[in-house]
Amino acid sequence: MRETEQIKESLKSLPKYSLTKEQQQNILLKLQQNRTHQRKSLKPAAAIISFSAILMIFAFSLFEGGLGSETAKEESQSIQMESSMEDKAESFTDLESIPKGQAFILPDTKQEVIGIKGKLGILNTFDHFVAEDPRRVAKLMIFFWGNPEELAGKEYEIEAANNNESILLSHGILSTGLNGDDAHVLTQFTPFTEEGLWQLSFYVDGQLFDQFSLEVLPPFPKTENYTLEKSPKEMEIRKETDIIIESSRKDKKRIEVQLINENGKTVSEHTFVQETEHIDGATNNPIYLYGGKLSFPEKGIWKLKIDGEETGSFEN
Repeated sequence: MRETEQIKESLKSLPKYSLTKEQQQNILLKLQQNRTHQRKSLKPAAAIISFSAILMIFAFSLFEGGLGSETAKEESQSIQMESSMEDKAESFTDLESIPKGQAFILPDTKQEVIGIKGKLGILNTFDHFVAEDPRRVAKLMIFFWGNPEELAGKEYEIEAANNNESILLSHGILSTGLNGDDAHVLTQFTPFTEEGLWQLSFYVDGQLFDQFSLEVLPPFPKTENYTLEKSPKEMEIRKETDIIIESSRKDKKRIEVQLINENGKTVSEHTFVQETEHIDGATNNPIYLYGGKLSFPEKGIWKLKIDGEETGSFEN
């Protein structure tokens, strides 16, 4: 009896993930079945040693089949995950070799989209994406063409990468087609972190569906309290363009705007008038919008002085 108690104590001292309570009970039962025979052939001390050896064999066997298999499973899953990440990383190489997104017209709605005709398209609500800007990526319609049974209802991911980093733009479930497409999704993107060429990779159920690249414009010129809502790179030279300037803090009837060249000289002056006010859905704060016209006499490096506040230097 004392031997059995010693074995119980040994079982308790095993690591908690080695044997379950049920496994410990099975070992004790097996040992007790052999106890009569071993009493006849072994002295108590030798019996304890024998029991301990058997116990270690059981423990090792169960460890290999239980915790060991779980560890192997976890390692396998980890390897598969790393392999998947490496596969995606490989698709983010050599941006110049990726086809650039092209504009084409949806035949049913006559709307313009950017992407790969017959495969992918992002509804062209704005002409360009702009770095750090959450507005142009806030509401996007994306169309897919292919086998509807392999698209609608499937999980998708859209990733973007440049030479410095990769980001997850969007993920979710694809809906059935709308107007001639085979699947679509209404979504929003994570803002692009910087200007330049970005590769967009579209995955369906973890498999690469297709990819294309597009150019992201530099951040909008801004001051402490004012931000342009149009990129200077979208404006034609020597042509007055309607511009909206947004402010979340300044509530004025009109503001004065000066265009300054790289030598610090004021090239032109403009008056912008408050046109409307609305509430920012993200912050619940008022947003004031000022409308006016602005033109650039040539390509170059510029600054704007808006209501006495200067932007950083930018190119048009």
